Amino acid sequence: ITIVNYCTIDGDEIFPTTVDLETEVCEVCEGIDLWLPDIVANPGEDIVVPVYIQDVTGWGILGFDLEICWCETPAGLLQYLDCDIGEVMCRSGWADPVCGPCDDNCISVAAAGARPLEGGGTLFNLNFHVSANAKPCMCCDLWFTHINLYDPEWPLLVCWEDGQVCIDYCRVSGYVKNWYCRYSDCGTKILTTPIEGARMHIYRCDEAFATTYTDPGGFYLFDCLPPLSYDCPYCLEIDYCGIPRDRIGAYDASLLLRFLVCERSLTDCPFYYCGYPVYPQQVAADVNCSGMITAYDASLILQYVVGILPAFPCPDAWKWYQLPCYECVNSCPDKISFIGVLIGDVSGTTTVAPPLLSAAEATHIKLGIPRHDGTAVKVPVLVSGAQDIFSAELKVEFNQRSLDVVSVEPAGLADNFQIGHRAEGGDLHIAMAGATAIDGDGRIAVITLEKKGAAVVSATDRLALTGALFNEGSPSAVIDAGRTDVAIARFALGPISPNPFTDGTKITYGAPRASRISLSIYNVNGQLVSTVFDGAVDAGVHQATWDGTDAYGRQVSRGVYFCRMEAAGFTATEKVVLLR
Repeated sequence: ITIVNYCTIDGDEIFPTTVDLETEVCEVCEGIDLWLPDIVANPGEDIVVPVYIQDVTGWGILGFDLEICWCETPAGLLQYLDCDIGEVMCRSGWADPVCGPCDDNCISVAAAGARPLEGGGTLFNLNFHVSANAKPCMCCDLWFTHINLYDPEWPLLVCWEDGQVCIDYCRVSGYVKNWYCRYSDCGTKILTTPIEGARMHIYRCDEAFATTYTDPGGFYLFDCLPPLSYDCPYCLEIDYCGIPRDRIGAYDASLLLRFLVCERSLTDCPFYYCGYPVYPQQVAADVNCSGMITAYDASLILQYVVGILPAFPCPDAWKWYQLPCYECVNSCPDKISFIGVLIGDVSGTTTVAPPLLSAAEATHIKLGIPRHDGTAVKVPVLVSGAQDIFSAELKVEFNQRSLDVVSVEPAGLADNFQIGHRAEGGDLHIAMAGATAIDGDGRIAVITLEKKGAAVVSATDRLALTGALFNEGSPSAVIDAGRTDVAIARFALGPISPNPFTDGTKITYGAPRASRISLSIYNVNGQLVSTVFDGAVDAGVHQATWDGTDAYGRQVSRGVYFCRMEAAGFTATEKVVLLR
């Protein structure tokens, strides 16, 4: 039996030590050690509280008297019955100790013998009855108030340690962790990482009894629970919605697609549950909980990565496996742990951390030169030095006030890839994955944009490639050309500013290519007032000024006029108001 001892001299604690009952306890004083143990009891039973003494052979102890008290609160927890002799007194030929109650919560004990005490162990025993009304985890302290050991030659110093009686209780604890795969030259291995903040519920007789949370190490503890029975077991449930989004990416969709064409296994990292193997990669791949793994699951992963789907169709984000593999317990087990499989995390990686590669070893990516296609502009995404790329995640910024994202399509090297995208708040998120790798140089996607309304593209209308991730960070991505000007996708008139005006106004117009442009002012009767501009312009944004005069330079009267633009079959009209 091992105890933790607090040595004291004249009531002052010195320091704690851990000792065995058969060895000397106190190493700080040259005296005798006496102590009370900690005892676990059940309500309504009779218990024995031994008083231990160290090996006192040769110390010449011929008598002792002492007093022991116990808690007043909770009242009546311990009821004193009697005392009897211990093995040390019996072995030394002493008679039974004399025990007399001082009050309801203290007992005085005295004894003497014809020859000194010898050996160590139980000096004497105190017998108590534990109240039948005691509750789980209710405790009662026992302590020495004074101790006198008598020796005819010299006074003896004493070290003592107080004890405690606690009512028995049930304790359920364990760990909550999620799995991941570690890949090495020797194969794969399943490992786990702790999950913090998982809310644990414990039920008794189908009723919620207590709730707690896991700590940073994934550990949870239910303490001081009532005793269990077979007809009223404890059952555990996990309420955890935390989803680390950096664990789910386009690479997970790629693994799923490669599995479907028999290019990749999803059985790398099994663990055993109830004697049967669980393949967490396959569990994670079935993101719609259909019982099948299909290309539709890969599409759902891509939609989730770019934010189209807020969650997968499965009712729960996690699949939990309880180890040992029973749902309910009717005893107090040491540990009940859980392994969680995050739906969608097919790869089982722990972090997205690109390796440190030189620019020559990395894959380079950039936005290409915009190309016109009718009223739209197409911007290619180009890579160079690609090797074994099965997935890509891109982030592109755009001017949402003047540009609309029409589509994002795979192209060139990634022509057979699945792709998903979402444009919101000026950010375009792209996720793409395939079953065959991208290698070499060329296009992987084309972004198609269109101008909003008739607004003219300004000098700030640019696309900016701000982030790129290949696979799960290997190879690393180097962005060569992050920004590209978006050329005008179509002829446009406006804005006209100021409008209304008094002295003069500027008319903005644009052309997608070199063209002949005519800008004319008409009155409300449709009569030509003035030709502001008529001539050839290059592709781009241009401005012309109307000062409120007619073709002869005369000031026209106040009123409403119309500016008309004509160019290569294109016409547009904007109202302009003149104030005098």
